Amino acid sequence: MEGFLTINWDKAVDESSSFFSRDVFDNCSAAFHAIHGIPQSPWPHDEQGSMKNNSRGASGKTWSPCHLKRIAVESVGGQGKTLKIQPPAPFPRKSVLNVFEQKDYLFAIIRVMRSFMIAIPADADDFIRIKEMQIKLRDEIQEFQKLAQTIMENNPSAYLSLNPGIARYVNEMWETQLASVHLYPSFYKLIGNIILVPKENMITLDMTLERTVLELGRIPCQIFPPLNTLIKIQRNYKIINNRYPANVLESEQMSNDENAVKLATKYGVKIVVSAKALRSLAGNVGPLFRRSWDIPFTIKEVNFHGEVNKVIFIDEPLPPSEMSAVEKNALFNRMAIKCQFSNVNRSRFFVYTGSGKKYEYSESADEVPGDIFSSDNTDLDSLETFGIEKRASSSSKICTLKVGEAQQVTPETGNTAEAIEVTDVEKQQKPFEHDFSTATDSDSSEMSLVIDTGSECGQSPRKRSKNASKNIKSHKKFPNDTSNTLTSIGTENQTDQQNKNKVPEPGFKVPIRTGKIGAPNTQASLLSDILQNQEKMMQSHRKPSPKNTDSTTSKENPQEYTKPKKDENLTYRIWNLQANEKSIRLLVRSSVDTAIVTSSGEFRTFLMIPKTEYQPWFGGECLSTREMNEQWIDLHLRPECKLVRIRLDAYTGDFLMCEQKDAACLEAEISFQYGTHNKPANSLQTIWAVLSSLCDLNLSPGQFLLRHGFHDGMCIQVWESTGKESSSLDLHKIYNEIDPTANAVRDVSENWSALDPCAVFPIQRALNRPPLTFEPTEDLKKTQIKRKADGGKKKNTKKKKQGAAKDKL
Repeated sequence: MEGFLTINWDKAVDESSSFFSRDVFDNCSAAFHAIHGIPQSPWPHDEQGSMKNNSRGASGKTWSPCHLKRIAVESVGGQGKTLKIQPPAPFPRKSVLNVFEQKDYLFAIIRVMRSFMIAIPADADDFIRIKEMQIKLRDEIQEFQKLAQTIMENNPSAYLSLNPGIARYVNEMWETQLASVHLYPSFYKLIGNIILVPKENMITLDMTLERTVLELGRIPCQIFPPLNTLIKIQRNYKIINNRYPANVLESEQMSNDENAVKLATKYGVKIVVSAKALRSLAGNVGPLFRRSWDIPFTIKEVNFHGEVNKVIFIDEPLPPSEMSAVEKNALFNRMAIKCQFSNVNRSRFFVYTGSGKKYEYSESADEVPGDIFSSDNTDLDSLETFGIEKRASSSSKICTLKVGEAQQVTPETGNTAEAIEVTDVEKQQKPFEHDFSTATDSDSSEMSLVIDTGSECGQSPRKRSKNASKNIKSHKKFPNDTSNTLTSIGTENQTDQQNKNKVPEPGFKVPIRTGKIGAPNTQASLLSDILQNQEKMMQSHRKPSPKNTDSTTSKENPQEYTKPKKDENLTYRIWNLQANEKSIRLLVRSSVDTAIVTSSGEFRTFLMIPKTEYQPWFGGECLSTREMNEQWIDLHLRPECKLVRIRLDAYTGDFLMCEQKDAACLEAEISFQYGTHNKPANSLQTIWAVLSSLCDLNLSPGQFLLRHGFHDGMCIQVWESTGKESSSLDLHKIYNEIDPTANAVRDVSENWSALDPCAVFPIQRALNRPPLTFEPTEDLKKTQIKRKADGGKKKNTKKKKQGAAKDKL
């Protein structure tokens, strides 16, 4: 029996007798680099050395991001100023494109990305142009990405940049959140495991809105920055802390929410959960699932129509156990942009109908900082990256309604808003939204776009009319061909870090049908493939927003429920999460950041999310798969809501760009860059796997804990609270040992993100420089002078030939 249990280990492998040595495997194996998350360079060692020397600059010294030269450059058409940052190292060579080819490529990207935002089909010629430029720029894009990565690898301290005001605010907020752990039991015992992958074969999976049952609180007014402006995000500790105190928790946990308990009892739901908890589940991306979190949940018994039902109340995740400087910057910027781009002055906020005329507190103007833009409000059309900036008309005097005049803003969903007007404020401007259907790419005040067509510099530019994007509807529709589908640029089931550092290629990989060279139907088949793929994508992604299935039912009376804190709002919605033939009814609590009333009277809400840029001198960085899933689920859980993504300089807080997205636009852009199988809606599988497993456990009433670590993979531990001190888990002790002032150290490969080839900054628009391209081969003025000189030479040669022919005659 002892021999049976003995383990006999094999002897160490002799590397001299192997096919290749261990160091060759570590340096060259793609599997080794993929497993350990190490970016593998395709460059030879001699080229790596030259690029490393070049990335340190001409002097060979390290550089400081805050000391890079920043200048103001006049934007297109003289519409304000935009920020230009000098790169830390010069470009190694010129681009393979000249100035006119770069301009054509830039505007093709702009038009395609805008088509996703305004939900109209893009021109097929733009897809063809992007695909052709991809092939031509393949080596240049790869070299540009490697140059950017090498520069950051040689200066890892760039990711440790943390302003003292930011560090103080985040450390105090983190300490407050850590103290909230004591609201839960201290000791837990392990009772089982669940997995992050569905147990059944998923044929259909959907999450549909049943109804909105309760809306409470008030919403600040959204402030949109001008398209081309030079402003900095506020980093003053006192100002941010006055608006959002660091020692106050943001919201109450679901298990202690009296409103949630009352609604769960009345509507008979199985699970009550917050949007933040679903966001954490959706952000855990397979196959490695490296996001770690602790999520408490409580099981209570409620009486529903005379029957005792068990309801699972899932709280928000506990504070993280460690935070790096990058994560602290992101957390602070989230609060800073809410403070700077929203207004809660007495006459500029929106109150849900029935929540009362005012809350029981006194409000003074000194409590809230004034508008950062004292001039006219900016039209929402400015959010389009390259539209003409418009100012709100001075005739708009008020932005709110009188007390008692409730405005029906979205009758299909039952959303209503009531605004408060104060007598001492007589004139307030009304932020409104421009109709995106009339938006056009524009260089001047004539709302027209001058572009250069063709690959030859000798061709004259043409103007693109407003309705040019609609011309594609007049094309002949081709029959559906299942063999021509959108293919992925990457592989399926990649880790979050791999997708973060992967270089996406903008555009579709459209298969070209085989045939004889010069066949007359080759171009027609290519166009038909593009048109079919585009039509399928627009139909699949531009789905109508989920609305109430029963619009005749009324919401709950807010006067019968507990009001949220000052300047906060809460919305409770019932959702049906259905997989195959099974379904789970959820009560989801969510909130929004800001709101406006458009010129057409529509009430629109927004979520503001920062994107901290650590390579702003080169352009915007790609979103990781985790960020894509989290932003998509945030918008899906808030119908009729849009995302305002504000890109900021990580080192100085300079405002770089503002983008506006909805859920369908996010899906379309992700499919365009990464392939149709990388859908953010796939994150619903993780949510279904966790929630359905909790229902199947059939636990007794009590308090529990879901734990997932960095190395746990797809497994989640389920812990039950107990009063015994000899239990295997002491939650209070774990969180008491966390030092809020410490910054976790991450490797550069974890922090670095690849540059986004489809994110066009205003400075790139002003310079007519597409993302991930070097400087053009010739300057615009030199090219124009050369073209004029070439034209004069051609005329002279023609005249000489004509004179010689006359002499012969």
